[in-house]
Formats: sequence, C-alpha cells, structure tokens
Amino acid sequence: MPSSAEVAEFQNLVTRLAGLAIADAVGLLRSVDSADAAQLLEVYPQLLDPYLAATAQLTAEWYHNLAPDTGFPVQPADLPDRGVLAANVNWALTQLDPVQALTGSVERQVFTVSRETVLGNAERENVRFSRYASANACPWCRVLATRGAVYRSQQAAVKGHDNCHCIAVPDRAGSPYVPPDYVAGWLDDYNKARGQVGGNLNDIVNAMRRATP
Repeated sequence: MPSSAEVAEFQNLVTRLAGLAIADAVGLLRSVDSADAAQLLEVYPQLLDPYLAATAQLTAEWYHNLAPDTGFPVQPADLPDRGVLAANVNWALTQLDPVQALTGSVERQVFTVSRETVLGNAERENVRFSRYASANACPWCRVLATRGAVYRSQQAAVKGHDNCHCIAVPDRAGSPYVPPDYVAGWLDDYNKARGQVGGNLNDIVNAMRRATP
C-alpha cells in the first residue's frame, strides 16, 4: 500500500515539474510584449505541452507501480485543449499582476493533468480514489481529504484551484491508501464545525476557515 510518505514524495515530483513549467512560462511572459497577445497565444501551448505530457506520463507510471501485478493498462490523461490554455493566457493578461495570474494557471494545469490521469484510470479500472492534501492545505481541501476513498469519475475530489497541490490516490486491490495521521485532526475540526453551523458544506468550510489560526 502507498504510505503517506510515498504519496507526499510523488506530490513533490509533480510540484517540481510545475515549478519548471512556471519558470519557463514566466520567462516567456516577460520576454514578450504583453500587448502582443497573439504571440503569447501561439507560443504558450507549445511551451507548456511538454511539461503537461511529462506529468501525465509520470502519474501513469506511478499509478502502475502502485499495483504492478494487476496487468491493468494504465493510460496518461489527454492534454488540455489549446482553447483552455489560450483562455488562461487571455485571463492572465487582464489581471493587475499577469505573472502571478499565469503562475497560478500553470500550476493548476499541471496538477489537473496528474489528477485526471488517476481519475481516468480509476474509472476504467472501476476503483475509487482518495484526495491527498498537504498538512497546510486549505479548509476546502481538508474536508475533501477526510472523505477517504469514496470518489469516482467527476466527483469533486479531482477538482483543484490555483495554488492547490492536492493529488488523487487510487484505492487499488492489494494497495489500499492509508491517509496521513493529520487527517484525523481535520475530521475532528469538520465534526466540530458541522455541530456549530449544520450540514451545509460551504458553511462548514467557512467555519473551519474562521477557526484556522
């Protein structure tokens, strides 16, 4: 079974790939006149695609290695449509800090490709998956991480946001996922917040956010 340390190590590899992609994307943005959106729209997908492909392949290999004897044919996720990447650039150029905006978009795309690789294979293999969140994750991600291996297909566990480093962890035969110890504390926080504000998820997350030091 994958230990929480092993999952964290894989997460770190994805984070490093995201960092390399961000460095190149920021370099591109700073080297091109921000008014020349057409050039950015042409070059940006070409720059980002190799990092996204590497992330999808890395995640597929990791998925395979969690249960290598099953014979299941793991497949990398498809890369984002060029229109999605173009929308990221267009949005970033409208922000007060285009560099920061594009940085968040790049990181989100890298982690999304990783999560979607797990999601797609888990769906084909008919297994559930968990959400792994770092110890410093936001309250929203903490709540989703307390659910354990309950997620399938388009459930919220695969969704991320800018600056989200959560990954999806499949719960495969012979390789069940055991969450890190700190998730038990998050579950206590969730139950306490639920007792205060009721069962609405947004209200619970907001209560947990207010209680976070």
